[in-house]
Amino acid sequence: MSNNQRHTGWLGIPLAIGVFAIQVYTAILLGKCWIIAEEIEPNIVKKNRYPYAALAELIFGNKVKSIVTVMLDVAVFGACIPNLLIASYNLHILGIKLSSESFDVSPCIWLIVIGIVLCPPLWLGSPKDMKWIASSSVFFVGSVSVLTWIAMYDTQRDIYAPIPEPSWNSVALAYGLLAFQFDVHPLVLTVQMDMVDKRKMPVAIICAFLITCSLFLITTVIGYVRFGSLLSSNLLDQLSNSYILDVNITLVTIQICLSTAVSTTALFQHIEHFLKIPKEFNRRRCVLRSCIVMLAVTIGEAVPRFDLLMGLVGALLTGPLMFLLPPLFYIKIRSLRRLKIKKSEGVCYRTFPNAKLTPIVGFKRLVLLMFIILAGTLATILSTVSGIRDTIIYAKFTPSCIMKLFE
Repeated sequence: MSNNQRHTGWLGIPLAIGVFAIQVYTAILLGKCWIIAEEIEPNIVKKNRYPYAALAELIFGNKVKSIVTVMLDVAVFGACIPNLLIASYNLHILGIKLSSESFDVSPCIWLIVIGIVLCPPLWLGSPKDMKWIASSSVFFVGSVSVLTWIAMYDTQRDIYAPIPEPSWNSVALAYGLLAFQFDVHPLVLTVQMDMVDKRKMPVAIICAFLITCSLFLITTVIGYVRFGSLLSSNLLDQLSNSYILDVNITLVTIQICLSTAVSTTALFQHIEHFLKIPKEFNRRRCVLRSCIVMLAVTIGEAVPRFDLLMGLVGALLTGPLMFLLPPLFYIKIRSLRRLKIKKSEGVCYRTFPNAKLTPIVGFKRLVLLMFIILAGTLATILSTVSGIRDTIIYAKFTPSCIMKLFE
């Protein structure tokens, strides 16, 4: 939880619920777009290694496809860096707690260790090859939540600082962080490709968000009630030392690493397709994915604070992928389906530059989609500007690992 997310006060609760609701809705729209795309162009299933970009190409052409591809790859890559930073910091804290401060290994060292250990799981193929990771994640998320709640109530508080009044700056930055933490759009279509019945994607999305977001909201409310504005960026730092906390930190770190392995598959699959690396397990895949992880570790060594990077990635990249593109895709592809354009089976992709929007989207839904687009554009601009400003300010006070080498 970032400083700005805490500074939204109780307004952060409805803000989070609103962001969650829009994320669920637009993720469902993406899934529906793919179903319609298969009706319009059955051969699109051959491009299932990068489905989001394939949709962009079918609906708006090659230029939009290129833009979406870059945004997706940068968003997924940027998202894994804060996860690695959090995991390394957690191991640093865990080592200090378990050894009574005698085992004080820098997070900078732990970051390198995590990158090396994480490589073998990342060599697996698509999410369908990582079912054991997904199953383990369910256990870890549930266990971490319960252990965190117990540790929060066991922690003695000396004073209680009231929840501060929210500011526009804190709200804008909190939006970016929420968008980063809970966005599934770069991965949702990749998961849908591995489903036996792709039409069940909306049910899967709703169930997943109900569980994860409920856990997040419960934890946030307990934190506000127990600590008020004294909440730190990493909640685990504030909890009293106990074996429960030690187990919790360990599980959190494992969960972060596992979720990183799953979430980065979309990036890996696209780069592998571009480099013509076969889908089957091979040496080139291992080398490529390991190099990407090491690049993420290198950048992580240069970042002063994980929450600043999370907010920036969430605002600048996740926002458009979540708020702007899914509604635009849905409106346009509904129009294309109405045109009933189907040509020879040998042509894999077509664009329809002369297709005009027809009133196949109901008026109320069209108004809702336009509202999401406009609100998403405004939120993206404001949160990006605020994120860049905060990054510049805090970088002066929180040196990165690389900066410490030259001090």
